[in-house]
Amino acid sequence: MPGAPIARPPDAAADPAPRPAPAAGPQPSRPISPLPPIPGRDVPQPGATRPAPPSPRERRAAKRAARSPRRRRLVRAAVALAALVGVVLAYHVGLYLYVDRDIQRVDALAPDGAEVLAPRLQEGAATYLVVGTGLPGAAGAGTVAPLLVHVTPDQQRAVLVSIPPTALVDTPACARADGEIREPATEAIATALLDGGPSCLVRAVQQLSGLRVDHYLGVDLTRLSAVVDALGGVGVCLPAVTPAVDASADPLPAGRSALSGERAVGYLTPGGADSDVTGRAVAERVELLLTATLRTATSGATIGDPVTLTRFLTRASDALTVDEGTNLGDLRTLAGTLGDLAGDAVQRAGLPVAQVGYVPAGTDQAYVLLDAATTRTLFDALIEEGRLPAELVAQEPADGAASPTPTAPPATPTGHQPAPSPASQPLTAAPSGITVDVLNGTATSGLAATVADQLRGQGFGVGQVGNEPGAVDRTVVRFEPGAEQQARTVAAAVPGSQLQPSDSVGGAVQLVLGPGYSSVVPVLIPEVTPAADAAAPSAEPVAAAPASC
Repeated sequence: MPGAPIARPPDAAADPAPRPAPAAGPQPSRPISPLPPIPGRDVPQPGATRPAPPSPRERRAAKRAARSPRRRRLVRAAVALAALVGVVLAYHVGLYLYVDRDIQRVDALAPDGAEVLAPRLQEGAATYLVVGTGLPGAAGAGTVAPLLVHVTPDQQRAVLVSIPPTALVDTPACARADGEIREPATEAIATALLDGGPSCLVRAVQQLSGLRVDHYLGVDLTRLSAVVDALGGVGVCLPAVTPAVDASADPLPAGRSALSGERAVGYLTPGGADSDVTGRAVAERVELLLTATLRTATSGATIGDPVTLTRFLTRASDALTVDEGTNLGDLRTLAGTLGDLAGDAVQRAGLPVAQVGYVPAGTDQAYVLLDAATTRTLFDALIEEGRLPAELVAQEPADGAASPTPTAPPATPTGHQPAPSPASQPLTAAPSGITVDVLNGTATSGLAATVADQLRGQGFGVGQVGNEPGAVDRTVVRFEPGAEQQARTVAAAVPGSQLQPSDSVGGAVQLVLGPGYSSVVPVLIPEVTPAADAAAPSAEPVAAAPASC
């Protein structure tokens, strides 16, 4: 209808939504616009792209490009050297572990055995029992060569004591290799090994010495020549020719020698069945060759040659037997100690012998009887002081074999004072101009005839051979006034014998064999020039002149 008001929709007639109440405080006069974006940071400019950050590989490449060519070569060489060293070290470690695992091991030690004396005094010291077996040219007990090596806690001194393989000893109860208990026995010390095994030998040595054996090292001498050849030979040096060396089937000259495997066998082989009754010379030759072999094996030249080192270790693993706690590092320590020490720092001795060729009733086997009192004195000094008693110290070159151990001369049965030791003066009478009677003062049948044959082999003339009617407590060389020089040469050929002036021997020199006799050894006579015949002879034997080692 005209003039009538227009009706509005219900929603249009409603009031708009209420606005929020203004905030308290002063209000801006106009709205604030948002800040514009910062170029290069918030929003890319039209037509521009943001570069991606460099990857680690690109950063390394940039650093390499910044290096000079010389520096790049040095870096490459250092990396190659590090890789080579790593490979070599890994090879040596692997080879060491392989061979160390491959060496034959036995349960041999008894550190808590009741026979060990004063264990606290032996703390820190190391005692090695080194045993050569399968000695060329020998049979039975003679194939065994036992040697004790005692090293002080500071490793500044070492004492080597050889034990006669036929020495009569008491072996306590011990366990065989198969675990069976072996009953106590009185036997040759080599029999303890041959019949009972390494464990029984260790117990026998501990019973004899009172020392605690810390390491057992068995060396198969039949395989040692292959070990020597694996190294391309070994070098030894003898400052002088000694009786132990001369007792060899193939003795070495004074000075330096290079030994092949074949020459090593000849050097170890005894010169005769009776040339080393006590076994001391053999033990010393084994010690010299074994030390030289280990020293060569641990040298820089061998370690730096993988082929030689591998060949040596492979063959050595076949020749060596050790206890379960000994490893190649212990053997290297032994070799280093014996190789580094010299002079008075190394002492060598054989056990004092009271009688050779003792045959107990009811048996036909001959034994060596040890001097019990002197042997006990030797080992007590070794336990307490780490050195030999002064009266038993062998004066000898450090790298050579030992000369016979001197013993203190007791009073002679006839009341005569002993003449000066034959070693204290130079010898002047040659064996070829001496005739000697040989008498047996021991219970060993046939000993005089055996010694007479040995003296003939050294160039002596032999007169009467028989038995001594009286009793003697040692080996003596009797002589009448005026025959002292001839007697001194005979005494030098029979180590341990004592000179004894006598008016009852006629014009002969008389050798009476008694307890303590060991062997006959070569003697060296100084060279006397024709112009000096009337003067005192030179004190230095030409053959025994010290060599440069």
